[in-house]
Amino acid sequence: MLHALTMPEAFAGTIAMLLIVVQLTLFRSVVIGEFLRVYSLQSWLLAAISLGVGIVEHGWDLIALAVLTVIFKAILLPRYMQWLARGISVRIELPARINVLLSLLMAGALIGVSILTSIQLPLHQGAFLPKADLATTLSMVFLGFLVAILRPNALAQVVAFLTLENGLFFGTITLAPGLPFVIGILLLIDVLIAVVVFAVLVRALVEQQAAVSVSVFERLRG
Repeated sequence: MLHALTMPEAFAGTIAMLLIVVQLTLFRSVVIGEFLRVYSLQSWLLAAISLGVGIVEHGWDLIALAVLTVIFKAILLPRYMQWLARGISVRIELPARINVLLSLLMAGALIGVSILTSIQLPLHQGAFLPKADLATTLSMVFLGFLVAILRPNALAQVVAFLTLENGLFFGTITLAPGLPFVIGILLLIDVLIAVVVFAVLVRALVEQQAAVSVSVFERLRG
């Protein structure tokens, strides 16, 4: 039965739509700077939804998470990663057989699978549209994996996995806002670990004469 959207539902739905649209822009990005801007914009959107849910649910921990998300994920981490990547070729080569249009078609198919999967689950309607939020979470996870698969570039793959984590963060906030504050902190710690891995990759790439294709690591296999 149809019903008029409440303000929290409209707000969550708008953020969910924007997150997917922003994620789709990764498939046309050809430089690492664009990837980092996408990640920063996603983090700003996550901070907005965390703040909104925190206000509605009177959760000061979610409001604190919104502040931490802005500071670390939207501002500091993208700038630090950009600084790490200095001196390395930042252009991302697209696969010869899979162009931008085909990539977007594959992404659209995964979004469709996410929607069909979420509507089959017996989730109760709440203040933040659980089924739509679950579809967004699954879409961001699937699209993050797809970007990592279709972009044979170590830097782009790290950012793709960071956007995947953003999807999990969105699902945690909207589907289970009552989870302990420590869950959000653990997700932030996961991001910091990913950045450490990013730093190690950058050092290895510098030693490989500024190559950024993951093919340079094939010689490391036993």
